[in-house]
Amino acid sequence: MELYLVGRILKPHGIKGAVKVQSETSFPEKFKSRRWLYLGKSSGEAQKVEVQSARLASQAVILKLKGIESPEEAEKFRGYSLFIDETQLVRLGKNQAYIHELIGLQAVDTQGKLIGVLTDVLTLPSCDAYQIRYGEREVLIPALAEFVEEVDLSAKLVRLKRFEEFL
Repeated sequence: MELYLVGRILKPHGIKGAVKVQSETSFPEKFKSRRWLYLGKSSGEAQKVEVQSARLASQAVILKLKGIESPEEAEKFRGYSLFIDETQLVRLGKNQAYIHELIGLQAVDTQGKLIGVLTDVLTLPSCDAYQIRYGEREVLIPALAEFVEEVDLSAKLVRLKRFEEFL
């Protein structure tokens, strides 16, 4: 089963074993409705845990997980990650995709000639950027309509209008 990162435990919060979590998702409000998550140092070792309560705080989420009853117990999980499985992913609208769906797409030019492979999506202050492996180099292309003609998940490709200027 594949797991997807949704948060990282920053530190204990309060005296009852709650933890402060840095959200790593575009949908932090979903923490409030989740009844369980996976907790671990990595997705490979994550274990299912029950969520007792969750609330949004400024720039963070405060979670109370079953079985963690004191700040000392919560401290043991500092730096751990929180994951969800595929059944918990939020359905996206048309023309939206998860980063994990984009990674590995073939990057082609407008004539269909292979340029490289999309290896990552970076969230930058001005816009997201697609990281494209071009030979031995990694090139960043703004994920904007001015540069990206089309993203076709079924064909597993991203068609770029403008690319040469970033070489």
